[in-house]
Amino acid sequence: MKQTTKFYLSSFLKNQTYFTPVIILFLQINNLSFQEIFWVFTIGTVVAFIAEIPTGIFADLFGKKKSVIISKIGIFLSFVVFGFSHSFWMFVLAQILFELGNSFRTGTETAYVYDYLDQTKETSYKIVKANQKVYARTGEAIATAIGSFIVVYINNLTNSNFGYNAVFFVAAIPAFFNFINAVSWTKIREKKHKINFNETVIHTKDSVKEVIFSKITLIIVINIMIFTSVLAALAKFIQPYMLEASVPVAYFGIIYTGALFLTAAAIKYYNKIEDKFDQRKTINLLTIAAVIPAIILGLGFISVIGVILFFLLVIVENIRSPIANDEFNKNVKSDTRATTGSILSLSKSLGKIAILPLAGWIADTWTMFTAILIMAIILLINGLLFYIGKNGRRNK
Repeated sequence: MKQTTKFYLSSFLKNQTYFTPVIILFLQINNLSFQEIFWVFTIGTVVAFIAEIPTGIFADLFGKKKSVIISKIGIFLSFVVFGFSHSFWMFVLAQILFELGNSFRTGTETAYVYDYLDQTKETSYKIVKANQKVYARTGEAIATAIGSFIVVYINNLTNSNFGYNAVFFVAAIPAFFNFINAVSWTKIREKKHKINFNETVIHTKDSVKEVIFSKITLIIVINIMIFTSVLAALAKFIQPYMLEASVPVAYFGIIYTGALFLTAAAIKYYNKIEDKFDQRKTINLLTIAAVIPAIILGLGFISVIGVILFFLLVIVENIRSPIANDEFNKNVKSDTRATTGSILSLSKSLGKIAILPLAGWIADTWTMFTAILIMAIILLINGLLFYIGKNGRRNK
């Protein structure tokens, strides 16, 4: 099998997360409160935050292929542990394994693909990357579409809720084959990296200053951090809301798949939005586009239309994210762009660490709708206080 084919196979297998449409319901069925559910994801985010830099260093020192293999093992084990889980701490362990596995993969897998193609000249990176996205979305669409049907079928077959556990074991099968696939990847030439501690500290300080002492860059970072964190919290309420709206669980996967296709279509044409409006104006308009449906949902509106509004939030986040990241990159210097990009990524994690437990606590103390409404108010305040204006420097 050609190495590029192995890349495509990896992309197809990695997103076969059959549990995506029902994972929150799974946690609720095991008697976790909203607060505990949000803590599961918060603890996972903390682990990802801590592991991001060390796992990157590991890949540089010991090789990208080893890092990718470890990531596949971690993700496979996390699905197995999820399948056996019935308590808060078991779910926390499963989520930690998943985040550790993902940390070893993030950035490293892309770098491996780029290095392999650069060394072999087999084909262009752009072609492979585009094809990988197609295979990834295809795998995700298939898994998401049938995931909830698997849950309902096994629940009916066993006259229990075992279907929610079983769907993780189903997801573990492609995850295991993805590990086997990674082991067979071709070895690439890699430079031995020597880390100069003093130079690293100085470079990191310069990058932090680049963010903090540029008013527009700092505003963009805070704006992205809060928006991303709030949308991550709101996304956790989609499945409980669909139950409130009397949507049958069997159809959750089909709805998620439909949203995936709409999101893909929206992302494909977002350039047309930018052509019509200034990039910064587009970011601000998309903030408003998220606030309005969030307020409607927070006021207790329950309907199939409300489900559409929820997924509209997901679509807005997916359109806004690349535009906002592009605006950020335009406002930092090229020689610090990689490190400032890591700072932006870490800021998103910090935002989730703060917002997710808050959302869970509000939902348990009052109601899910109160939590949604307060999240909408935070979005509105973020859009007003950290409005991305027209003026400000742009670095090259």
